[in-house]
Parts: sequence; C-alpha cells; structure tokens
Amino acid sequence: MINGKVLHASHDGIHVLRFVGDIRYTLSPSIDRFVKQLFSGPPPAGFVIDLTETDGIDSTNLGLLARIANLMKNQNGSRVTILSDRTDINAVLISMAFDEVFDIVSHASFECGAEKELARQDSDKETLTRTVLEAHRALMDLSEHNEKMFRDVVTALEKNMAEE
Repeated sequence: MINGKVLHASHDGIHVLRFVGDIRYTLSPSIDRFVKQLFSGPPPAGFVIDLTETDGIDSTNLGLLARIANLMKNQNGSRVTILSDRTDINAVLISMAFDEVFDIVSHASFECGAEKELARQDSDKETLTRTVLEAHRALMDLSEHNEKMFRDVVTALEKNMAEE
C-alpha cells in the first residue's frame, strides 16, 4: 500500500475527489477543510468520489464521505456518485449503508482531467480529534447498524475532548 493522497478536479460545477493509496485519518483534516471551503459557496452541481485507486480507507474518511453526501442532499437534493471497482472496498461501502445514500458505480470509464492534490494540513490533536468525532457521527447517522458499531468510539472521543 502506498501512502494516501487525495486529488481534486472540477468541470462545469461537478467536483471529483480521487482517493489514491491507503487513506487514513491523518488525511482527514485536509479533506475536512477542503469540503467545508467547497460547500461555503454555491453548492456543487454534482459530486463524484473515485475509489478505483484506493487500497484502503478508514472509518474517519468514510464518515467524511457520508458528510459530503449529506451536504449535497441538503443543498441541492442530488446524490453523490462513488466509483469503485474494488470488491473489498464495495463490501465495506455496502456494510456501512453507503448504497442507501450514494450511487455506487462499479464499472465506469472516467477521466476528469487536470487534478490537483489537496494541500495537506498540519493539525493539532484537538482539530484531529474533532474531525474524527464529526466523521464518526456522520457514519452513525447513516444506519442503526452504524450507530451501534460506532457508539463507543464517539463516546470515547467525546470524553477525551471534554477532559482536554
């Protein structure tokens, strides 16, 4: 597995995030900042998440994807498309109820042109913990199964933040 990176491209208001390699929580503050900045203006016309080059993705980043889906739904009523031809990744997506809120496409030919890597943001422990907490809350909101699965994680993170 290679260290992860996230690439961004857009065309006619449709934004594409391509996750490459092993996507871990240390990337989440950069992704979170990008998403907040993107959605602070006019909503995107569409959104595509490309996981075809993803070796692995942790729950924090899955939570950030869930947040993107929620933002798109709330701002313009559209669903986010996930491209993934990886059976292992698709199994995780379905187990987390992503098929209920995303359009998951496993066979697609897609070129988005001039991609730029998201700037990596150094973050302090509090920012990282808050990002992880918010991402897991977004995952919990997707299904009852997720709520049960991540309840203890969220409780521990909330306790950790209250003690600091």
